[in-house]
Amino acid sequence: MAKITKRIWYSKGPTGQRQKRVAWGFTTQGADGKQVRRSDAGWSRENAEQALAEHRLGIAPKDGGEAASLSFGVAVARYLQAKSRKRSIKNDERSLKLFTEYFAAETPLAQITAARISAWKAQRLAATCPQTKRHYSAAAINRHLAALHHLLKLAHEEWEVLPAVPKIRLEKEAQGRLRWLEPDEQARLLAACRASRNPQLANIVTVALETGLRVSELLGLTWDRVDLSRGVIRLELTKSGRRREVPMRQAVYDVLASLPEPREGRVWRLQNIRTAFENAVAAARIDNLHFHDLRHSFASWFMMRGGQLQTLKEILGHADLKMTLRYAHLAPEHLRSEMLKTEQPAERSGSFSTRSTQSAPAEVVSS
Repeated sequence: MAKITKRIWYSKGPTGQRQKRVAWGFTTQGADGKQVRRSDAGWSRENAEQALAEHRLGIAPKDGGEAASLSFGVAVARYLQAKSRKRSIKNDERSLKLFTEYFAAETPLAQITAARISAWKAQRLAATCPQTKRHYSAAAINRHLAALHHLLKLAHEEWEVLPAVPKIRLEKEAQGRLRWLEPDEQARLLAACRASRNPQLANIVTVALETGLRVSELLGLTWDRVDLSRGVIRLELTKSGRRREVPMRQAVYDVLASLPEPREGRVWRLQNIRTAFENAVAAARIDNLHFHDLRHSFASWFMMRGGQLQTLKEILGHADLKMTLRYAHLAPEHLRSEMLKTEQPAERSGSFSTRSTQSAPAEVVSS
């Protein structure tokens, strides 16, 4: 027996308010005796009646095949299972939950069109975050869209249930934060760290400034990855998913070599240094400094002292050179060499000396 169905539920909207959702559909019995059930949040009652009539007449849905029958909810579950080993899978899970609430789990995957995705983005851009009471940032919106795009791309290229991937236009993001320590700030910070009640803080901050390691890489460092004989730190599982070796400067070697035996397990016997670091920053009277800025400090001074961009990419473990290019403008010869390339010959006949006016980076305690 066939019948038209109507499902009503409530989901949380972009602003946190409850929104009423309706999905019309039908249930009937197939030729094999099995129940056939279809619904779509985008259907009206008339759409459901037409779909039922087409099913009775044996007319295939326009999208055909598995694409028409595979629901968005099932696709999400399939994606999360396929990507269960992905390091950022929890972020993907949160993002896809938002889209499941918006599109409805029963919606056929083929009906997740560019227009519907654009409508979600427009609604999200106009909304405010319930926690911060501010508009969602472009970066936050793009992270959600990236997860959805990855699912749709997988459905097209590997599952072969989508004829094409809907076009998704990302929002333009502001340039990322780039804060580094000046020499006097660095000296004050290290002095405050040495005076901290946390006996390991000064050593950890020193290693961070001299290697550019992320805080997770630092606190997760184990002795089996510290090679004092070769003077390198081996990182096995990094954010980019690649192995890399970071050479030790003398300051790093001195810190690690001075740590007491036995050199087994984790190098640092603590899980979190956020409070201790923030207290040291306050004691040093430094404004607007996060622990991750120590990584920026290393990279910035590396370039200002004449380091090569490709080398910096390998040290920092960036998967793409685009991430490293944010430091390119800090190279002391970068702007001047580009200006000289475009200078007219007549303009170089005077007494102007590029050598005398070249500014060198100031000396620092350590970088």
